Amino acid sequence: MPKGSKRQSLYHGIIIVDKPSGMTSQDVVTVVRKAAGTRRVGHTGTLDPLATGLLLLMLGEATKLSEYLVGYDKTYEGTMHLGARSDTYDVEGRVEETDIDELPGIDALNEMAQDFTGEIEQIPPPYSAVKIKGKKLYEYARKGETVEAEPRPVRVDEYTLLGQEQNKATFRVRCSSGTYVRSLVHDLGAEAGCGALVEELRRTEIGDFNISEAISLEEVRESKAETFGSLVTPMVDVIPEWPVFHINQNGALWIRRGQAIPVGMCELDGESRSPGIGDLAFLCPLGKDAMAVVKTVPAPPGNPPAELKRFTGLWLQPLKLLSPEDLS
Repeated sequence: MPKGSKRQSLYHGIIIVDKPSGMTSQDVVTVVRKAAGTRRVGHTGTLDPLATGLLLLMLGEATKLSEYLVGYDKTYEGTMHLGARSDTYDVEGRVEETDIDELPGIDALNEMAQDFTGEIEQIPPPYSAVKIKGKKLYEYARKGETVEAEPRPVRVDEYTLLGQEQNKATFRVRCSSGTYVRSLVHDLGAEAGCGALVEELRRTEIGDFNISEAISLEEVRESKAETFGSLVTPMVDVIPEWPVFHINQNGALWIRRGQAIPVGMCELDGESRSPGIGDLAFLCPLGKDAMAVVKTVPAPPGNPPAELKRFTGLWLQPLKLLSPEDLS
């Protein structure tokens, strides 16, 4: 099949990968594309090549769920090198040792780290993909041009120094999506007056996803056609907090036409919570994966067909169709 093929994916869901160091997130996408036999693979947020850990890869129809997955909070653990600075804020840049007689201890570092928790304004690092006047910051940096990015609001729920041995300190950060951990480390080093940069970084949580659920990239590479599907989490399980409704063939036909249907035509999954007005939910044909993302509304939008008017209660308005009719 030629490059750029739009062929139909046999797999729809996500793969939870433990990214190794030294690879870009796009490198991981390439590996999964080859294993899955499709180009319909994307990720929900990048990791720097230096970093390891959780990367969520969406396959097939699950790529349509990306907007619901990119905003999850993240947890990172890592090691910072104290007494040094870098233009990239990590060990992969031009590193310069600072001239300081005594490094601050862990108690002092933890006290200073609290200044970078809560709702804060953060300046992205010079080597980042943030765009200024149509160009990414790292494009300016590689040309030796200095461009100051505007501070951006982020939320840091935890910034804890876990241990220290000479000029190395381990740490944990829990933060909102879009937070640059490299900047947190750099800024802490600046406040401490000694400089600091990231030496190791590992993403351990994305929302409710934990590193313990992840598979190695080697497992993906070694998978066969008959085993690859076992690595894929179905779409209906990708966002576990959403309610799940089971729908019959008649209801599915209405949804595929873009018609809202009453909740009374569906059956709420036994393990799902009852939805409120405005909640998002999955619609699943019985025994099959999700076929649509719907939103609960108090009344039908527009004038419903006569055969649906007899129903009362909430309605399910289709937002995204997730699958062809034969998806199982």
